[in-house]
Amino acid sequence: MGSGSVFCLVWSLSNLIQNRKASGFVWSFILFSTGLWLLTGAFMFTGFFQYLPSIALVHIPFVFLSSTLLYLYLEYMFLEKTIHIKIFHFVPAFLSVIFLIPFYLDSNTQQLEILDQLGKTEYGSVIVGLNFGIKISILLSVGIFLAKEWIPNVRLSVFFTKKAIYSLIFILLIWIDLLLGSIGFTFQIPFFRKLSAYLLPVLMYFYFFTRELWAPFVSDVRDNIQRNKYEKSKLVSVQLETIDQRLYELMCEKVFCDEDLSLSKLAEMADVKPGQLSEYFHKRYGFGFYQYINQYRIDEAKRLLLESEERSILSIADSVGFNSKSTFNRVFLETVGSTPSEFRKQSKLK
Repeated sequence: MGSGSVFCLVWSLSNLIQNRKASGFVWSFILFSTGLWLLTGAFMFTGFFQYLPSIALVHIPFVFLSSTLLYLYLEYMFLEKTIHIKIFHFVPAFLSVIFLIPFYLDSNTQQLEILDQLGKTEYGSVIVGLNFGIKISILLSVGIFLAKEWIPNVRLSVFFTKKAIYSLIFILLIWIDLLLGSIGFTFQIPFFRKLSAYLLPVLMYFYFFTRELWAPFVSDVRDNIQRNKYEKSKLVSVQLETIDQRLYELMCEKVFCDEDLSLSKLAEMADVKPGQLSEYFHKRYGFGFYQYINQYRIDEAKRLLLESEERSILSIADSVGFNSKSTFNRVFLETVGSTPSEFRKQSKLK
């Protein structure tokens, strides 16, 4: 658990440095909260909390906030929605802080007494409820998104493709982990609580090393959701030729080089609604916003790789709108069939 917490905290910082957009901040915060959760769990199970009891519950407000931000992040990933954090998203975290105030006003000795009698006293039951609540809040956040967007819009066949297997395993294990933890806190079963705590860092390692396989699965699910939603067309009142012309003008202005460009921002520039523009991409080209923009970014990158041989690949990736070299390399390889450095070398030989 200790190594898992350090891993998540370092990953959070690395992601925040590489991805400075709202989505990057939200994912970094989720990783940070997970790392903090694992760290406090390690302190509890090893008994280290006896030397610093005030640290035992510090993760609770962070995880509550993460559970609400997780829903926004899922919307960003699967629906291409811009992330807008509002005041009400902080309500669960704020309420948990209020419940924790009596704990932090007590002395270290009194805090240890509370932690040693969880579930046996009135306030100890409140602490148990908060720990139970953070697991339920995550289950609800993911569950509501699945019920609202996945189940009614995604074909079952998507989940049985070869590239989806790692993602399905990860999702299933996350739910099992949270379920075991919830049962452990509800019925005070130490074995389930420890099993849930030990499984979480393993899952974070699993996701980190298989996240490249997660990208195509996300793309398939996103396309399925979009196609199903567009059965009732939103483009009836919009001339496709008008969108064609406006997008052509915007691409000539190289708006795709803006790393913060989103579907909503491009729709505003094209004077249409985000839903209309997303439907336009799928009906006109058969793919979504990111694939459309990445085509222009890769074409511009190819030009710069040939014309500016002295420029580094990282500099070119930044200039065409990619916020990390790894993402640029992956998209370039998928589109061109070679890495940027290989493409540059092959072009020199020719």
